[in-house]
Amino acid sequence: MAELRRLVDDLPLQPGVYLWKDREGKVLYVGKAKELRKRVQSYMRRRGLDRKTWELMQRAEDLETIVTNTEREALLLEMTLIKKHQPKYNISLKDDRRHAWIRIDTTSPIPTVEVTRDVSKDGARYFGPYGSTKRLDRFLETLRKFLPVAICKRPESVKRECMDFHIQRCMGPCRDDVDKHEYRKLIEQLCLFLEGNEALLADVIRREMAAASESLQFERAALLRDRLMDLEIMMRRQQVIDTDGHNRDVIGISRTETSSLIQVMVIRGGMLIGTDHFLFEETLETSDEDLVTAFVEQFYFELPQLPDEILLPTPIPTQTQLASWLSEGCSTPVTIRPPSDTREQELVRMANNNAMRSLRKILILGESEDEIVDNGVKDLKEVLGLSHVPMHIECFDIANIQGTDPTGSCVVFRNGQPDNKKYRMFRVRVKETPDDYAMMREVVFRRYKGVLERGEPLPDLVIVDGGKGQLSVAQSALSELGLDYLPVAGLAKREETIFTSDSPEGITLARDSDALRLLQRIRDEAHRFAQKYHHRLREKHFTGSLLEDAPGIGPKRRKALIEVFGTIEGVRQATVAQLAQVEGMTEKAATELRTWLDSRKGQVDNNESTET
Repeated sequence: MAELRRLVDDLPLQPGVYLWKDREGKVLYVGKAKELRKRVQSYMRRRGLDRKTWELMQRAEDLETIVTNTEREALLLEMTLIKKHQPKYNISLKDDRRHAWIRIDTTSPIPTVEVTRDVSKDGARYFGPYGSTKRLDRFLETLRKFLPVAICKRPESVKRECMDFHIQRCMGPCRDDVDKHEYRKLIEQLCLFLEGNEALLADVIRREMAAASESLQFERAALLRDRLMDLEIMMRRQQVIDTDGHNRDVIGISRTETSSLIQVMVIRGGMLIGTDHFLFEETLETSDEDLVTAFVEQFYFELPQLPDEILLPTPIPTQTQLASWLSEGCSTPVTIRPPSDTREQELVRMANNNAMRSLRKILILGESEDEIVDNGVKDLKEVLGLSHVPMHIECFDIANIQGTDPTGSCVVFRNGQPDNKKYRMFRVRVKETPDDYAMMREVVFRRYKGVLERGEPLPDLVIVDGGKGQLSVAQSALSELGLDYLPVAGLAKREETIFTSDSPEGITLARDSDALRLLQRIRDEAHRFAQKYHHRLREKHFTGSLLEDAPGIGPKRRKALIEVFGTIEGVRQATVAQLAQVEGMTEKAATELRTWLDSRKGQVDNNESTET
């Protein structure tokens, strides 16, 4: 302790971050300070410490400090380190679930609407949070009745319109005859609605309707009239709770001896467009102001878009400073404050009441409304000793036969369920003698290098198909990217054994455990996906090499034949007449190809049997 005191007394009077650690070097607490020496010295007092801080200091045996240039840098670094280490004595959001948002990438040539649980500063616009994905899906379905925007992933790559177009739920921006400028106007109108600017949107539609009538575009005018009527019906259904028409978040709080819950009411244009709640655990020794401060720091500094105002249930000492930091880079300044009049006090009371109901429901049911956590995911947390439930899991597998066309797959599971849209395939680039370890390292490295470059969320757990070797190379790839803190597990060929850095000898799971069943399901899916891509590459490779030798068949004819018949087997079974009908083919070329295929039938069969 004497050495620790000398270390503390030597700290600079500068802003920075400090990390208390135990004997094994595990981080117990991360804090920030305007003046490191004064803040850390306050921990060395024998008296006046609350129970939680006293317990922390009983376990703390080492201190690490990082000096920053400004307090804001210290805050951002503190949040990063809390997320990385999940320290026992920090107030942190219970990360068993992520909250639903509407994402619209307005930078895309054809913007689409997406429901997502991942928010990043990627240039897209986000609206939310919404507590229930089911309610959000229903809300969007209603919106699309009068604002028919696309919800598919890549409309620019779609060859033909889908059912949504035929039932008038989508304008069909994938069609060549659809005015892309008109579609973008539709997206802008949806953004107006989601921002709470329903009255402005109604005025925009009225002006467009008048212009259409004036130019004798009566069909368009009728369409806009119907859209306006649907909007007005929707507006009547919306709950107006703030007559000032502000864009603000109202925070409420409810507490028990063991848990605390923060409720956020999202108000845009005076209308309540969404609510959500956030659970904290083990907060007995934490004051309301510390809890609210931690929430504002951990939640709002992550958001790409912010409300103009955040109403608090209690004043916090740093509210002016936090507002100033949040306002950096915003078009309008952000205000953080408690209510100042009776009307605002009523809004906070409403948020507090909703927080109380949400917390009571969680305590009674054990789970939130539609975010029930998969048992296997919960079990994995305990088995692997993770700091929080691994809601976002990614698993890697390598597929190759005798080193040819090696491929890698990355499958994504959320709350124990596959998220197919997030799957990724990799064509392995290593040129040396086939090496499963090198291939695994390459795929893991490429995956997370891309994730970091795109600013996408990182997984809670990485799984690799294999034992100690695959685990080691995956950890090496992550370490090179500065992601060595990500939990990684290797699932051995004997499926009941898991290897981690903390358990190099392996953890043996019971055959009937939920964790094992989930791991097997995830690995089987990664294997299936890798094999599917591998077979596709090999078929493409085999098809190309076979037809390259065919007389009179150049690249254009080769491509046309595969597009029509799908595979080499389809080409081989085609008649001369069918071959001649393919674009670019003649009857003479078809006859020559048919004769050539027949002459090589035995060789083709042999090749196919060895390569499947």
